[in-house]
Amino acid sequence: MSVVVRNPRQEELATVWEVLCGAFGEEPRERFRRQIWEDSTFELEQIRIAEVDGKIVSHVWVAERPVFYRGQVVLPMGGIGGVGTLPEYRGRGLATLLLEDAIAYMERKGHAISMLFTGINPFYAKLGWADFPEWRFRLQVRRVPDESEMPEKYSVRPCELEKDLPDLRAVYKSHSKGLQLSLCHARPDKFWLDGHPQYLGLKPSHVVVKEISGQKRVVGYACAFPTEQGLRLSEFAYDPQHPQAVVAMAVALAREAKTDGKDGLVEGITPFMHPLPQTLANLTGATLWHQVSEHMMLRVNNLRQCLELASPLMEKTLLEAKADNLSGSFCFSLSQPEQKAVLEVRSGKVTVREDDSAEVTLSVTPREFCLLFFGSVSAWQWRHLLAHKGIFLDERQTALLSLLFPNHPSVYWGGDHF
Repeated sequence: MSVVVRNPRQEELATVWEVLCGAFGEEPRERFRRQIWEDSTFELEQIRIAEVDGKIVSHVWVAERPVFYRGQVVLPMGGIGGVGTLPEYRGRGLATLLLEDAIAYMERKGHAISMLFTGINPFYAKLGWADFPEWRFRLQVRRVPDESEMPEKYSVRPCELEKDLPDLRAVYKSHSKGLQLSLCHARPDKFWLDGHPQYLGLKPSHVVVKEISGQKRVVGYACAFPTEQGLRLSEFAYDPQHPQAVVAMAVALAREAKTDGKDGLVEGITPFMHPLPQTLANLTGATLWHQVSEHMMLRVNNLRQCLELASPLMEKTLLEAKADNLSGSFCFSLSQPEQKAVLEVRSGKVTVREDDSAEVTLSVTPREFCLLFFGSVSAWQWRHLLAHKGIFLDERQTALLSLLFPNHPSVYWGGDHF
């Protein structure tokens, strides 16, 4: 068996499309078409194919998906998608071969991290990806809010994409920064108009408008899709300077979820403890349910790069907390892929180096590192995870880690998938 791993040529993209449909079935055919021909971030070099005896039989896509870290720093990220092999060629290690090639490609491109979504987590864990929690919410509207409950000077109307697009982009960025969100896509402007993300859910349906100094300004939006029982939300955002936008959106969504005799079920992806699901529940007397899944997996491609990119934000946090008197050093030692980096704090300055001379060595799994770095657990919780491994942090070290890696929400919206 002769196997060649390479990029496809432009004239082979139709064949690649058919391979994807052969590997995954006919249901996602339209999604794959849009992925190849209606995604402005798509480039030929991102596609890795395996050719067996001259026939293309296996595929991996490394999507260009830079993400925000705490809403302010951008981390280069490679999104792994379309990992598929034609049925008759499975069991020969082709997907593993392509993923190893994809990892090398991401290293060349400078992708600090990688993300994928799967139901076969152990397969990807062997290559360094680690489970990471993703939150969803669900509630059933019990009481329909009256129109009079709409906040003064606020209204909600259907989105007019061409007209509203500049405001939508601004709201998305202010929402990410104001809530210090991690892992949401740092979208190029053109991406909002692409057919691929729109097909996956990046399709604003409602906008919140506020009258400010006689002018009407968009201060929030939602991507809401009707279902048989109510509404499904694939994304929502608001300008944190206008918090009543959340109330306005909740009133409008709750009313719509109960139209035409529907059950009033509202569900969707969410950052944990986001104000919108909480407000929806409070307004409607609903019980709010949260569900966490770990179909998302993250890989730390370059530990030092992650810490270096985050370090200016760490210094800003130390300054704001008036904690420039704190000092310490931590050697993060990752088990897979094996890598080390020392994070040192002196007089409010944060430096990163690759040796292993530090006060304490934190030998951690990729999952343990990501839980701290991306804010899913506080440093005070994290220290107990490490204590079970015989790694002990004192009060001073934990206090410093809690400033360097504050607890904060994360989300990866549906329309940004790959």
